[in-house]
Amino acid sequence: MLMFWVRDKRKKRKFDWELKLISQEISRSKRFMFSFGILGINLSSSAPRGLSKLLPGRTLSLHLLEKNIRYYDKLLNYAYKIYLIILPQAKKEDINKIKERIYSFAQDYQWGEIYINTAVYPEDGEDPRSLLKKVVGEDEV
Repeated sequence: MLMFWVRDKRKKRKFDWELKLISQEISRSKRFMFSFGILGINLSSSAPRGLSKLLPGRTLSLHLLEKNIRYYDKLLNYAYKIYLIILPQAKKEDINKIKERIYSFAQDYQWGEIYINTAVYPEDGEDPRSLLKKVVGEDEV
């Protein structure tokens, strides 16, 4: 029983951290009149294990992808096989290009099936929760 409580508490803390990052990006976008996007990458169960540089064979990490995004983009591990990329100062067209690049990148490295959802501020939502729900789904938030 205690392990479930600890796991839930850890997940809540992590969720708060992501909401804080998205809130900071929203305030920056409002101040400078920019838009920004969030990519939610869902790895299917067919994704190979051992993509991590820290714990090979046990966890999944997109450190290969981290090398191929802009230095100011933020790559976050939201859940076990769900990753978020926050793309500051990006428009919908830019986000779609990045999405296609990730699909081809995943195919080159044989990650299995991946699913990518996108959200763009302010078109898809004006608060962090609505943007996150659009990207990871209703039940994950």
